[in-house]
Amino acid sequence: MNPTRLRRSSNPPASGAPHVPAPITVFERDTHGYQCFRIPALVRTPAGTLLAFAEGRMPAIHTDAWCHDAAPIDLVLRRSTDGGQTWGPLQVLLRGAGRDDSGLTGPDGQATRGNPAPVVVARGPHAGRVALLSCHNPAGVRARTPFAQVSDDDGMTFTPARNISHVLPDGVGWFATGPQHGWQLVEGPHAGRLVVGINYDVDGARYGGLLCSDDAGGTWFRGACSTGADPEDIPQELGLVETSGGRLHAFARQNSHAPLTRQHAVSFDGGESFDGPFAGVPDLITTPRIQGSVVRVAPVGEPAPSGTPILFSSPVDPDTRRTMTIWRSDDDAATWSEAERLSDDRAGYSDLTVLAPGAVGILYETGAHPDGDARDTIRFARIATP
Repeated sequence: MNPTRLRRSSNPPASGAPHVPAPITVFERDTHGYQCFRIPALVRTPAGTLLAFAEGRMPAIHTDAWCHDAAPIDLVLRRSTDGGQTWGPLQVLLRGAGRDDSGLTGPDGQATRGNPAPVVVARGPHAGRVALLSCHNPAGVRARTPFAQVSDDDGMTFTPARNISHVLPDGVGWFATGPQHGWQLVEGPHAGRLVVGINYDVDGARYGGLLCSDDAGGTWFRGACSTGADPEDIPQELGLVETSGGRLHAFARQNSHAPLTRQHAVSFDGGESFDGPFAGVPDLITTPRIQGSVVRVAPVGEPAPSGTPILFSSPVDPDTRRTMTIWRSDDDAATWSEAERLSDDRAGYSDLTVLAPGAVGILYETGAHPDGDARDTIRFARIATP
């Protein structure tokens, strides 16, 4: 599989001539008994295995809408042991219908199990483990509960999901994990800590925050949290990246109608607190209100010098979920420039992971333009980096 090479340019490619990788479909609508698949998350284990997580969505019971957020939803997984060229059978990790084992399913027996947030343990006595956070709510009910589980066999099996509702703040309304990969801190006094992005609201205030684990996913606690600088800000769906010196950057979807659709906050103390409220990122102004992924182009588990490239993925069209695009920063996330447009097709959520020196992988929602839907498929592409 030939990777597409990122171009270090702030100028988009000529119209009608995007640099298109050779994507491989990992999840496709109307297969395996699901209407659609959404909310991709991607990690590479120390053994080199790729784990692709998604929500498998069944027909909703509270609405006739297709591929609905409140449908009965299973949390599913596919594995690749050859760098993403082929993918193993679909595994159902958590069921939202029938055999839901949460103990929280509503009287109709239907639930959503989703918002996958996996994080790889790359160092320490549990190196190789994959910790996974996700959310549960009875279908059509807003109250959500986080669950945690781990895999110690390269993602072949996961432990039963444990209810970790103790991490919820008092008076919480909406709560969500991820959705996208988390991070294991490499530098500083909290090196080895796992951190995963969350967002929630309490009494009308909207927070972006972190869940942390100092025992490789055995237990979790709530760490940094902050609102936006404006009370109307809605920081959601955090992507995390660590830069030199152990600075932890959180990039959030801004879900209000503010002109800056991406927000940013920094932790200098290993995820214990943020150094200020979430603030807009001017260089990413053309992204629509949607989740985006961020990754540092360096081996997982190893420190990286200042200026190590950081990539960010999101659709670029400010009005439509379309044109999956990669941005690049060479100054520790201070400024960004557009590096590559993968396709002019419809596009949605995404997740990035480092595959090997000079290569990253992206798992992203996409469908044909203009007649398709971004929820038609979830595809994987390998991208070369300088």
